Amino acid sequence: MDSSDRERVLTEVWDRPIRVLHWVNAGLVITLVLLMLGKEGMEILGVEKALRAPVKKLHAYVGHLFVITFLLRVLWGFIGNEYSRWLDIIPYNKERWRSIGHNIKWYLSGFRGRAAHAVGHDPLASLFYIVLFVVLTSQIVTGVILSGLDFKTFPGNIIVDAIGKETIKGVDAVIEVVHVLGFFYILFFICAHLGGLVVHEIREKTGLFSSMIHGGKYFRKE
Repeated sequence: MDSSDRERVLTEVWDRPIRVLHWVNAGLVITLVLLMLGKEGMEILGVEKALRAPVKKLHAYVGHLFVITFLLRVLWGFIGNEYSRWLDIIPYNKERWRSIGHNIKWYLSGFRGRAAHAVGHDPLASLFYIVLFVVLTSQIVTGVILSGLDFKTFPGNIIVDAIGKETIKGVDAVIEVVHVLGFFYILFFICAHLGGLVVHEIREKTGLFSSMIHGGKYFRKE
């Protein structure tokens, strides 16, 4: 370990609301994934529909709770500190795109040298975050509609009544396909997110995981 690795400065990055929302949303998404896998597993094993229904209903209720916390995260992207905002995620200038290119080369080279310096969100990972937010929005819309159709839950029941129950039933297969495809992206994102976390913890030593607990990252003194 060279002197620059020993001499590190703790820098405040993530504010408390973003840390709380991160863990709450992560917990809810993992719960939704496990419930979905459980329901599908029960179906594959031939468990009768009456026993699968409570799992599906619980998935719907947890999903409605996630709608609230997800919207809070979207809102915090406008009013949080500079590293919580959308401008720290969206690659809106040439510098961020150069950092994305640098990190792609860094990964392809087998992690030779250093990744692009980023105090907040990693520029390359931000591309996956953007897709994730789009997918989660799609999951919310399709999930709320399917829940309104199956369980008459609010606000899905209002959407179903406004569009027409027969119309929704005519396209519910398409809605379910979109919901399932979003589910697969979320599985991919979880794996990629954990893999990237391990790589950066080992190579960059900024305390990426612990930063989502106490809010600070460790950067080289220079």
